[in-house]
Amino acid sequence: MKTFLSFILLLATYAASAQQQQEIIRLDSCLQFGSKPFDDLYIRVQQTAQWKSKPSLESHIETFFKNYVQKKAGGKITISILVDSDGKPCTYEARPNSNVRPNFAQLKAWMDQNDWTPARQNNQPVRSVKILQISFEGKKISVTELE
Repeated sequence: MKTFLSFILLLATYAASAQQQQEIIRLDSCLQFGSKPFDDLYIRVQQTAQWKSKPSLESHIETFFKNYVQKKAGGKITISILVDSDGKPCTYEARPNSNVRPNFAQLKAWMDQNDWTPARQNNQPVRSVKILQISFEGKKISVTELE
């Protein structure tokens, strides 16, 4: 009996951990920056890349997601963006952990259409990664820039 209960407990643990695995959607390899887009990439910079366009980044993202958010929307989506040293972005990864399911190809095109002010290291523009966490609580959307 103990063996049977242990087996059931093992299966329940496996099923619970399988449900918590995070889905990763690869949107682009960012090859427009060359064959090795992640070479010469700065992880820690003196000044991070900044959104350059009007309206604000949060307003821009709210406009995109307004078609996807319902009353009971919840969770978050983490988006990783490679910002080149000239400010050109490439959205290369999304990690949805939400019941909001946008068309990720459209999201990539939407995010890639605006320039950024590039990150700076030793007063020189450098290639860096910007990570945005988009949180949903009902129809409320908030954007956090992760370091």
